[in-house]
Amino acid sequence: MAYDEEVYEKLMANFTLLCNIIRQNNGNQLKVDLSKIEEIINKKIPDTLKKNAPEDFYELYTDFKSEYEKFRDFILYDKLIGKNIVALGGGFSSGKSSFLNALMGKSVLPADIDPSTSVPTYIVKGKKHEVMGINVFDAKVSMQPRDIKKIAHGFGELEDEEDEKVTDAVTLGHVLENIFFSTPLHKYDNIAFLDTPGYSKPDSEKYSAKTDEQIARGQLNSSNYILWFVQADAGTITEEDIKFIKTLREDIPKLIIVNKADKKNLKDLQSIMEKIKATLDLRGIRYVDVFAFTSKLEQVEDEKLQKFIENDTEKIKKQIVQWNNHIYESNFARNFKVLFVRCKEFYEDEIDEEGRKLTRLNTSITKLSAEDIDSEILEPLQLMVKDAQKNVNELKDISKKLKELQDEFFTEIKYISDIVGIAMPEPSEIDLLTDKVKNPLQLLEEYKKAKGIRTDSSITDMLCNMFEGVKPVINKKAGGSEYAKELADVMMEVCDITPEQIHINDVYKNSKEYAELMKQN
Repeated sequence: MAYDEEVYEKLMANFTLLCNIIRQNNGNQLKVDLSKIEEIINKKIPDTLKKNAPEDFYELYTDFKSEYEKFRDFILYDKLIGKNIVALGGGFSSGKSSFLNALMGKSVLPADIDPSTSVPTYIVKGKKHEVMGINVFDAKVSMQPRDIKKIAHGFGELEDEEDEKVTDAVTLGHVLENIFFSTPLHKYDNIAFLDTPGYSKPDSEKYSAKTDEQIARGQLNSSNYILWFVQADAGTITEEDIKFIKTLREDIPKLIIVNKADKKNLKDLQSIMEKIKATLDLRGIRYVDVFAFTSKLEQVEDEKLQKFIENDTEKIKKQIVQWNNHIYESNFARNFKVLFVRCKEFYEDEIDEEGRKLTRLNTSITKLSAEDIDSEILEPLQLMVKDAQKNVNELKDISKKLKELQDEFFTEIKYISDIVGIAMPEPSEIDLLTDKVKNPLQLLEEYKKAKGIRTDSSITDMLCNMFEGVKPVINKKAGGSEYAKELADVMMEVCDITPEQIHINDVYKNSKEYAELMKQN
């Protein structure tokens, strides 16, 4: 079959893109050797902990690997360094890509695509349009912006001059790990958006390896802020969304966006938003706010509805601007250390429990021996003592190896970080205790429920009247980024200090410096 010149050129362009995407080695490899760190993550940690690990080890390990993937992304694409990651989460087809397209004022990302072809995409501000992908062979792939849609929707479907199909479309999302997109359409200097494929369960018809619930959770947990999308036509936030959000780190600020708001009238939309807020409050989920949005605002005919959505859209942009103004602080080391600290606590508790068991067994044997009990009766107890002692020794051995792995991991990760310019201040274990601190009100509610205590309403009214108009100075969760921002504002108000001088995570390192600053004021 003969092709005209235009069809031939398109075929050659598609062929070139295909060769580029599936290339195993194009010389654009990492500038640091990650083999040692990946051996620790993929082999040494699982091998060490496979016999005895915490019940939530799989989740901890998944988050740990996701954090490493983010760290690796920063190395692969150094424009991410120093950027706060704003991840877009929600069920598949909840409108995440459409939102980013609307935010940038141009359709640059594919929407309404099959989940198996979607690729996690980072978007940063740049002087010109540049697209780079990382394929499954860890090779960097240079592309054009138009190639993003080709990869997701499929490319290669061509027709000749007689409108006959020359080739079928082929999707290539499954051979790409990530896409990095730099564009002047991005308006925020300190933010990198992460468009995730969304999440789905294995029994869902939209499930694929890339939308696996654990992978999606890891991607969101390694971000600094989250935009969570709910479809207005769903009527409220789903139970699946609620369960998923509760598995995300509580200290990550989450802004809930009710997307496709044009599908409802104003009264119903406001009712849906209030219902979502009530549901989140009832389930104990912290969130920044709930706002409405649609990428089809110009198609909304009702003037009041259009004005309402327009105002909420401005509020969303204002919140993103606030996040853009936050000074970036690397949380890599803190998030990495969570796995080691939790496992260490688990082994310490297990060793204590086995120790108590040993004490009880030895006490029983001593008492029975004093009563001249037959040795055959004592033999099972003595075997239990041996088993308990063996368990203690094994747990101590695992705990020791875990500490050695921790030291080896942080030595290697710090070495790599210094080369590529990523901050990696290792946190103290005290820094991680805030994750374990419960809300005092929650503790009180649990105690009241357990004891069947009902609150005297007159006392509640008295306290409300007494503290009416009193605004808390620090009203965010200790350890979270919102708390850090509010604390930084207080420090700048009372001290002659700039945001760059404030390092919340380095409190011990900088305590003397802060003390001197306080004396000067």
